[in-house]
Amino acid sequence: MPMRLWTVPLLVCLGLATSAVAEGVNVRVELDDDTAREGRLVEVAAATLQLADTAGGGQPIALEHVRAVGRIDSVALARGRVGLMLTDGTALSGDEFSWSGDTAMLTGSIGRVELPLARVQSVQWRAEGESAAESWLDAVPEGTASDLVVIGKADGFEFVECAIAAIGPDTVTVVLDDEKIPVKRAKVVGLRWLRGDKPPLGRTVVDVVGGRLRADAVAWTPAGLLLDAAAADRRTLVPAEALLRIDYAAGRTTLLADVAPEKLAVEPFFSALARVEELAAAFAPRPVAADARHAKPGLVVRPRTVAVWRIPPGARRFRTALSPGAGVGPAQVTITVDDRRVFEQMVSGGEPLPVAIDVTGGRRLGITVDFGPAGALAGTVRFEEPAIEQ
Repeated sequence: MPMRLWTVPLLVCLGLATSAVAEGVNVRVELDDDTAREGRLVEVAAATLQLADTAGGGQPIALEHVRAVGRIDSVALARGRVGLMLTDGTALSGDEFSWSGDTAMLTGSIGRVELPLARVQSVQWRAEGESAAESWLDAVPEGTASDLVVIGKADGFEFVECAIAAIGPDTVTVVLDDEKIPVKRAKVVGLRWLRGDKPPLGRTVVDVVGGRLRADAVAWTPAGLLLDAAAADRRTLVPAEALLRIDYAAGRTTLLADVAPEKLAVEPFFSALARVEELAAAFAPRPVAADARHAKPGLVVRPRTVAVWRIPPGARRFRTALSPGAGVGPAQVTITVDDRRVFEQMVSGGEPLPVAIDVTGGRRLGITVDFGPAGALAGTVRFEEPAIEQ
């Protein structure tokens, strides 16, 4: 297979060992038809990915049919003493951080990550076993109008408003009153840059050793992982061996918990109380976080609820898993696409019930939760991470 033009500089700038480059990464590829393929990852390009089979050949797979690419091999996930918070809300950790010019570098056990400083919102340094340094983010004074250098003190933190000029192994150089001043890095527990509006979120979520990144374009070979190559303010280089998972479905997914229904009817009781708006609103579907029983966030829906969401253009599938929430008795769940009934099931105990419904060409998705047989009392239903995928 011909070497991509960006492979050569990646080999040099990431400093990867020859054995690591040759070995590659074993992955499981999840497809949109609920099947999966496994093999050694050879390449991720703009429109396809390629796996190597046992005979050394390739299996090109169109990315439009790929939901996720997940690493099979186990890898150590040790937390570094330096934590980066990026402007899009994602985070990375490593052992050393430096910056000069436009490029910031985070070095850890897996190698070196290079990214534009414009992507970095804040930096936190932690001593081994120390977590107090993290709390300075909650103590930042309101109305701060410049970059901040945070100095650790025995009784708290000192916030210095200044311009940050450079970061080296031993010093942080700041500009204060037009004068460059070196500050011992050992005294600094954090840095925060004053940034403008948050950038749009990348459509693809990439998990790597040390954290998570978002990108619109992902390229990978055993030489390295390159994100958003065409965007100077987002172009990021990551060692190939750091790859854990590429979630393409994240950027093609509409979570129902994040979108208000187009229509919502809630009838909490059999009496006139159902017409009290405040009471009906309290019984409306509500998002819930992951907990000890549920690994993923969800949407809890009470009986006697009818909700309708608009289906985004190009959507293919609605996915969720159903399980009983609080309350007693089974609940009836009905799902429709453009008023056509496509799913009807009683939800009681047992394992979560997976749901995958083809919504191709549909305009509206309806969900109804009602009491069980003969109007018997029913509990709530938890829809685990309900999502419409494009």
